[in-house]
Amino acid sequence: MPETSIAVLFPGQGAFYGRALADLRDEFPEVGPVLAEIGDAARPLLGDRAVDQLFATRTPDTEQLLREAPEALQLAIYAVSTATYAVLRARGLRPNVLIGHSLGEIAALVAAGAFTPAEGAEIVCHRSIALREAGLGDAYMAAIGTDADRAQRLVDLVGDPLTGIAVENHAGQTVLSGRAETLDTIGRLAAVLKIDFARLKSPYAFHSPLLGPAAEKFAARIADIRQRPLETTVHSPIIGRAYEDADRLTELLAGHFTARVRFGDTVRELAGTGVSVFVESGALDALSRITGRIVESPVTTVPTLLPEAGGAAVLRQALDRLASVGAVAAGAGGFSADQLRAALLSDVPAEDFEAFWNGRGVEVRAFAREAYLTYLGAKEEEPGVGTANGSLGRSANGSANGSLNGSANGSVAAVPAAAVDRDTLVRQLADIYAEALEYPAEVFEEATDLEAELGVDSVKQTELLVRVGNRYELPPRPSDVRPAAYNTLGKIADLIIASGGSV
Repeated sequence: MPETSIAVLFPGQGAFYGRALADLRDEFPEVGPVLAEIGDAARPLLGDRAVDQLFATRTPDTEQLLREAPEALQLAIYAVSTATYAVLRARGLRPNVLIGHSLGEIAALVAAGAFTPAEGAEIVCHRSIALREAGLGDAYMAAIGTDADRAQRLVDLVGDPLTGIAVENHAGQTVLSGRAETLDTIGRLAAVLKIDFARLKSPYAFHSPLLGPAAEKFAARIADIRQRPLETTVHSPIIGRAYEDADRLTELLAGHFTARVRFGDTVRELAGTGVSVFVESGALDALSRITGRIVESPVTTVPTLLPEAGGAAVLRQALDRLASVGAVAAGAGGFSADQLRAALLSDVPAEDFEAFWNGRGVEVRAFAREAYLTYLGAKEEEPGVGTANGSLGRSANGSANGSLNGSANGSVAAVPAAAVDRDTLVRQLADIYAEALEYPAEVFEEATDLEAELGVDSVKQTELLVRVGNRYELPPRPSDVRPAAYNTLGKIADLIIASGGSV
């Protein structure tokens, strides 16, 4: 196998969607014991209601948990990252270094063996309780679309010592944290300067001086948790170096509450040492996208759990991609590319099929799943009648093989938008708009007003609607319909579905 230097990224705030844990639990047998261990440790601290969310068929979405159960959300984010890493580890992944982003540092230290999954869960729970008990007042975090130097000048202009830079992600995005009144003022200044500014989905103003009292409470709560020697290097974007066995990890974790996250510096440093593959162990792909913006030289970023097509399918594709660079055993995702080519398209050259599969495998799996569900539905309605077999035959032999052959040459048959879950469609749109506007995807909710809340002017909205129309193959809009009619992602998703768009 080729020598490949690999980093695993563990995300923090916002890295969650409603079926993330169920996607893992339903498909990968090693996940159940990990979640049970986390649940048993958390139950005495957070209670049954918060812990039972880990085992629900569909956990409430991020927005609902943020409003109603922020402690359950923090535990769920940790559980997803830890369970995903258990799958990667069981399939043979042995990374060179681990990197946590804010809350993600706890999962990274668990992955490195410093704490057990149960102890990590205790740390996460005590962290949430300390924050709740501190009574921190009206505060929040916000992403601002500029570099740290310019962001700092805006903070200095307002002059609030309790508000400052929390996270340095890349040259086009810095995260601020602090008092709501101060951040509201900075937001108004940013609007005048035409700098993007968006409030983040975070229950507290992490990485700001406001959290000093909570840090003391947190340190006292976890002081007795015993750490073990690190089995894998963990490089901290907060302390700016790799952790050492001589470090008192619980004290450092408490100090994170008020310290800045320099994620961009850490990724650049590790890429400079030869790390060429960055695997995101957790839900969504925020860190993968940020890493792609940070590193100038070509690197491979591998998200592992996305709601599109079901998280398990995305994780299996991630395992296939890791197998292609020698990071895990071939076939760890279920079938190797060679096995699939031999079974389905033996006449297609191996290199063409591998390129297609690495780029479009999730779409094919999604199509196959949809075809199978259609088959089951028809079979249930008309048992013993040829409709079901005919439907499956058309899908498998006509559409599926046609898609595979077409994809090897650069095209894939489209799937009607009506067959796609609306929430998934909104998520896809959030990614499109986040990439175009350089906002974090988490700020795009279904009902977020693009102009009133995010400052996207009508010219930009028109440009993005054209892009969406091309992406989903929509018919031309009537000339009298203005962009203001589609000022939220929910309205745009409804337009796609109503127009019979394709995804």
